[in-house]
Amino acid sequence: MALRYFAVYALLEIAAFVAMAMTLGFGWAVLISIVAGVLGFLTLRWQGRKVFGELRRAANNEVDARAPLVDTALVATSTILLVIPGVVSTLAGILLLFPPTRKALRPVVVAVGAKRMATAMDRAGLYATGIYGGGIRGGGGIRGGGATVVDGTVVESDTPDTGYGAGSAPLTTPQLPPTR
Repeated sequence: MALRYFAVYALLEIAAFVAMAMTLGFGWAVLISIVAGVLGFLTLRWQGRKVFGELRRAANNEVDARAPLVDTALVATSTILLVIPGVVSTLAGILLLFPPTRKALRPVVVAVGAKRMATAMDRAGLYATGIYGGGIRGGGGIRGGGATVVDGTVVESDTPDTGYGAGSAPLTTPQLPPTR
């Protein structure tokens, strides 16, 4: 599947470069590709400072941390797109650097992150499927597995003086140790 995505991306980049070269000439196509990359890196420096400043403010509990964390993930994705050579990836990277684009993509990133977190928790045996719509059903869940529910009986212990045995009275107030 990843190979298909890469093939589609490569064809898209090649088609964009060929279209630029046919329209403007080869020299202009190369020049535009280089200028787009430089412009992307300059925009990355400018927006990166702003995003990391917001992340610093979130670490100091001055602002809600959700938006700066998502923006950091989107700026990281933008950096990867800017490093990959090609006009299409560079333009996509530049678009991700602008605040309105990041604001529009925040819900998508949060949804994907929540789904991945739930999957990781399921794999670790923590069963987060009930939170994200899977619930504990007879074989339900995000991946169709769901959690195992075991019916059981609570057995009380007859241990003396603990306050938790069958013959002891329940504690009504906290018991503090005597002061010296």
